[in-house]
Amino acid sequence: MAIASYLADTSATARLHHPEVAQALGPLLDRGLVATCGILELELTFAARAGDVPATRRRRSGLEWLDTADEDFRVAMHTQVELAERGHHRAAALPDLLVAAVALRHRVAVVHYDGDFDLISAVTGQPTQWVVPRGSVA
Repeated sequence: MAIASYLADTSATARLHHPEVAQALGPLLDRGLVATCGILELELTFAARAGDVPATRRRRSGLEWLDTADEDFRVAMHTQVELAERGHHRAAALPDLLVAAVALRHRVAVVHYDGDFDLISAVTGQPTQWVVPRGSVA
């Protein structure tokens, strides 16, 4: 089981430059309550400018790493099928499905700024939390 309590999605960490997000997420990061996983690191490395990749990697090196297992892919696929049956076939991005599955297995909440996680949690019942209220930052 994870030591961290949260898996912070890219939708939240990419908004750390907003004071409201920094105020909400910063203390969790400082206390070691935020984890990461492979798909999040791939997303962040992809989004970073080439010259910023080493610094981005160093800043995140202290986060707890939650492993991704084949079971997480099965859960993500099951969730996708359930969403399709509810009329939301392509509503949740594939990385979000995998982030949610990793968080579910490790029993941590997803902290995010992305409505996909509301749809996913309606299927899985897992805890998710908006880092700041929806629509309050760009």
